[in-house]
Amino acid sequence: MGNENMQVRENPFLLDLMMKDFVCAPEIYKTSNYWSFYEKKFLRELKAMGLHDFRRRKNSVLSSFRATDLTPAMSHIDLLKNRIFNNRIVRKIPFWLKMTLLLQTFLNKTFPVVNPYGISGVGLKRLAYDFARLKGQNATAKSLDDFQASLIGNPEDIIEADGKVYTMSMLFFYLKYVYCAAYMNFDHVKVMVELGCGSGKQIEIIKKLHPDICFLLFDIPPQLYVCEQYLSSVFPGSVVSYKDTRDMVTFPEIQKGKIFMMGNWKFPIIEDGQIDLFWNAASFQEMEPSIVANYLTYVNKRANFVFLEQAMNGKEKAGKEGKLGVLKQTTLKDYKTGLTDFDLVNLSPAISPLGNSLVYSDSFWKRKA
Repeated sequence: MGNENMQVRENPFLLDLMMKDFVCAPEIYKTSNYWSFYEKKFLRELKAMGLHDFRRRKNSVLSSFRATDLTPAMSHIDLLKNRIFNNRIVRKIPFWLKMTLLLQTFLNKTFPVVNPYGISGVGLKRLAYDFARLKGQNATAKSLDDFQASLIGNPEDIIEADGKVYTMSMLFFYLKYVYCAAYMNFDHVKVMVELGCGSGKQIEIIKKLHPDICFLLFDIPPQLYVCEQYLSSVFPGSVVSYKDTRDMVTFPEIQKGKIFMMGNWKFPIIEDGQIDLFWNAASFQEMEPSIVANYLTYVNKRANFVFLEQAMNGKEKAGKEGKLGVLKQTTLKDYKTGLTDFDLVNLSPAISPLGNSLVYSDSFWKRKA
């Protein structure tokens, strides 16, 4: 059992309400082919297991949107060694430890499975932390020292540095913030909109560093449910629940530090407001171009800045409808078509704590003068 102080509050009624409303959403906002593959599995898991220890849950659909924080899996050889020499039967053999050390030495020489540069797991985590920290110092961003990660949800893979705790995924999300901070000043942001907010880790970081920003978060359920429950646990009193936004038909009154949780079908209400920053990370790529075009119609009218982290050549295609993948790929050309009132300021390989991506790109867009 995980530490109860690290757990997210459950609200089955809220999940059921979201799913019930989603059935009535306009067709353009329904689950795309990519997420339809996961949806039933996702609901089954939430119904059966809830959100207890969700950040350390293995083989979970929650990993598909970066919600888990797991220790990297051992190699096959390491697993084999562990099963052969460190199981309850072998440990009963006389002189087990001495025999194990001898055999381990032999196997390590025969099948060496070590980092080629001799870096331990702890050392690798420290390198990732130092890299993220230096990146922040070299940009006009708030320092990594100015916050630490929440342990709510009981993450497994924790990085301890300078008296604070982080996870590798939190370093990843911090670097997205750092990337944007090179092109804009977050201290001037009053309203930020994120479509596809996942479990809420990106918002956790930005809110901790810039607590006065008002956030409007849009997603499909049940992802939206996971995000609301997590952020409500991290920021008690700051979250405006889905049950309080579901009947809104106009842009909400902006309140400093508040986080509004909204179904993705409510997205047209941004047409009534002014958005300083629109954010979409690895979400548009999982939709077909016509769906993305609909969202960008509103973004193109109301946002001042846009951040996109996407596979710019398109997500993998499905073999047929109902299989994992997109039916038609959304690419950089589609983003340029949808953001005609914006200049593409920068397009770079997506940055992460352990090196740049070969597939994903970070991009920053600024409204034309």
